[in-house]
Amino acid sequence: MTMTKAVLCCAEEQRGWEIRQALSDAGVEVTRQYASTQALLAGLAQYGEADTDVLVIDQSSSPMPMWDLSAEVSGRYPAIAVLAVVDNPTRGDYATALDSGARGVIEYPLNFENVASRVQSATTWGSSLRRAVRRTLDEETSDAGGKMVVLASAKGGAGSSTLALHLALESARTTGRRVVLVDLDLQKPDQSILLDAPRKRDITDLLPVVDELSPRFLSDVLFEHPGGFSVLFGPQEGERGELVTEAAAKKILGMLRSRFDTVIVDIGSVMGEANATAAEMADEVCVVTQANVLALRGVRRLTALWERIGARRSEHVQVILNAVDKRSDIQPEAAKKIVGLSAARAVIPRMDRPLEQAVNRRDPLAAGPEWSQRVQQLGRELDIVPPESLADGPRKRRSTRTKPARGSKKSKKDKAAAAGPAPEETPALSGAGTPGGERGQSSIEFVGLVTLFLALAVIAFQLLLTGATWVFASHSAAEGARAAAVGKSAEAAARDRTPGAWRDGMSVQHSGDRVSVTLDTPMLVKFTEDFTIKIPASAGVVREP
Repeated sequence: MTMTKAVLCCAEEQRGWEIRQALSDAGVEVTRQYASTQALLAGLAQYGEADTDVLVIDQSSSPMPMWDLSAEVSGRYPAIAVLAVVDNPTRGDYATALDSGARGVIEYPLNFENVASRVQSATTWGSSLRRAVRRTLDEETSDAGGKMVVLASAKGGAGSSTLALHLALESARTTGRRVVLVDLDLQKPDQSILLDAPRKRDITDLLPVVDELSPRFLSDVLFEHPGGFSVLFGPQEGERGELVTEAAAKKILGMLRSRFDTVIVDIGSVMGEANATAAEMADEVCVVTQANVLALRGVRRLTALWERIGARRSEHVQVILNAVDKRSDIQPEAAKKIVGLSAARAVIPRMDRPLEQAVNRRDPLAAGPEWSQRVQQLGRELDIVPPESLADGPRKRRSTRTKPARGSKKSKKDKAAAAGPAPEETPALSGAGTPGGERGQSSIEFVGLVTLFLALAVIAFQLLLTGATWVFASHSAAEGARAAAVGKSAEAAARDRTPGAWRDGMSVQHSGDRVSVTLDTPMLVKFTEDFTIKIPASAGVVREP
């Protein structure tokens, strides 16, 4: 069983020792103790709320008053349950504690039953809130985020940077989606050169604000290309690439995935923390290689490295053959057998002249339509470029010659038109014989996706209602226990603190030193009367003098 972890803020050594001992008897481990409120806030800022279940504040804490500190911590870290230690608390102290966000008041001198009851109530509330938030976030992010494709080079010059650039260009041009290209080749980034783009900002400008990374900071660093995609450039100085740590790479790439539909990352051939992190996070990892011994050996070495460090398993890596030539000594089929890995069906032929012009002119479009077609084929395999329209096949195969009517005379102009129609006439001819089934299929797929999205949204909201019911039940039980402790009606106090939507079917029982509350979870879709999720909660009653 996991032990409850607490943080204590107490200025007096003797009282601090007594509080720690009482918490230990109640099954609570005090992980840190602070003598001042400034030290406490600094410690919480450093460690956060991950390892803290309960914060115990003694009235001797200074210089910030106890109730002000409680309100400050409750506002910053709502999942941390705050308990206040007060000498002989009055009714006003309980009211002030409630207003400041504290989950309970521990009476001093300390009593085991009082401490155990307050700690149990506080930890139950905190764990319930964490579970509710975690479930909601998991449901919201399960299908969130764009597709991330990583391209690595088997060795320098294999062509990963060029392919990554053109895949981003074709994806943005053919889909209209939000596409971002990340130059994560940190030692020798080349995307700014290939694009002839001014590199005023790069990935290292995000490092000072990586812990508070927001879409605004990200947009200030990204370069918007006229082709319709964004670019995050690598560092201008290669030695600064070491500053991009694993944690920073995770946060930056995670933010990009949440903001863009497609994320294409060029990680180069030299592996570091950030490159390996990208390979681990990606949906698709491709190693770009050429059909020569050195490059193919580089593929084996790179995938073996990922296996050793646990970044990527070899069966989840795809090989892309680049610069394929019929005159090469090693042909594609032999190269695929040598690497022993899954390989893309689309191979990129050697096109030295067009690519040389594109690089020298710093204009990706100068590579020409043939290169663009090859990149689109690869993009379809990676599912970042849409498939060809069903009308494209008939358009290419259909004869465009028109047969003249019998007895008519054809002029030279008519013969020329019959021999070779203008390109703009082709769509009209091909469209005339194209069935409308593709449009119907698209409509059905759209309806199916909308239905699936609505179903997931209903499930996520129902889970949120269940978590909220748990929180309300615990809160109502605690309020009923507090009322019973001062001689008031536990049932009235519990019902008064319960939202109206949850009062139907509410059950409150006061038996001895326990107040038990049962709430019915509101159902978005109620199948039968018996199908109701009931959430129980209880709190101990500590009789006040």
